[in-house]
Amino acid sequence: MIIEPVPSRLRVRIACAAVAALLCACGPGGPKRDTGGGGGGGPSPGITLLAGDAATAGSVDNKGAFARFNMPRGVAVDTNGNVYVADQANFAIRKITPDGTVSTFAGQRGTSGTRDANGNSARFSMPTAITIDGSGNLYVTDATAIRKITPDATVSTVVTFPVGDFGGDTRLYPGGIAADGAGNLVVTSGVDTRRIPLSNPGRWTRLEQGAVDILPGATDMIARGIAVRDDNTAYVADLQRTISRTTSGATGLSRFAGTPGQAGNDDGNASTARFQQLAALAADKDGNLYAADAVTNVVRKITTNATVTTPAGTIGATALRAGRLPGSFATLRGIAVGADGTLYAASGNAVVKIVLP
Repeated sequence: MIIEPVPSRLRVRIACAAVAALLCACGPGGPKRDTGGGGGGGPSPGITLLAGDAATAGSVDNKGAFARFNMPRGVAVDTNGNVYVADQANFAIRKITPDGTVSTFAGQRGTSGTRDANGNSARFSMPTAITIDGSGNLYVTDATAIRKITPDATVSTVVTFPVGDFGGDTRLYPGGIAADGAGNLVVTSGVDTRRIPLSNPGRWTRLEQGAVDILPGATDMIARGIAVRDDNTAYVADLQRTISRTTSGATGLSRFAGTPGQAGNDDGNASTARFQQLAALAADKDGNLYAADAVTNVVRKITTNATVTTPAGTIGATALRAGRLPGSFATLRGIAVGADGTLYAASGNAVVKIVLP
């Protein structure tokens, strides 16, 4: 049997038809790269850079990797997915939109002070922890003061505590804050935990008192995280290196996970898990807690039944490595969780997104 060669013009038509069919099957833009989203269109588990450069400090409003922060600490997320950052060494509150665009929301980058005003006319001296309430108001620990920032960037001072409350040591200043749904703020410092009613901030309640162990040569703030679940139960990285909890009407803390005075990295149940320095805590809509460990630079997950795992980060790593989990982080100082379960963390001089399986 003799097979006649296909004429060149017909070969071209066949090739064009095949390309058209492929484009129709794949949609605009041709074949798509597999994102590992399981067919649901969601992002793949892993660590991605949102804004800044973990290894480079600076003061630049820009997009993504072109922006710069200087020791970002507290992180909070609003219902629209905007991320707010307490940029400590820039004396400002920065805003990151979902596409990674960074602007200065309140305060003046590079200018320290204490001034209640709107937007860039306001001044901060040491913004560290940050939280957001159900009305979109931000609350920031700023040296020994608690500052409030409304959605239109108007800054006011809720309360200022005497420097002597913290021994005059900046390492012991308030460095953790969370707002509950009952009109209270819960604030940690290096010497105590306080519940502050917004209706009468001067009549606060001390929930625990003591002193954290400061390692020889340590110069950084000893921050302790706080998170509030939807039932208004507050969870605190307490002075004993465990996680404790308190309800809005309680006058003290009760232990939830960990063993008092025993630092470590062990995962497990409430009695076997160990923690180092949990500088920040966040809670998702299901009640799971996520902790940023500022010593070992890992993210810990604590379920509602106090089961502890380490889903992201490599113990002892000091550089950010994005991509597949577990990855690694530069120094972790803040963590927050969005409505969709995405985690946001301050790592070195950057803010990253963490998607867990």
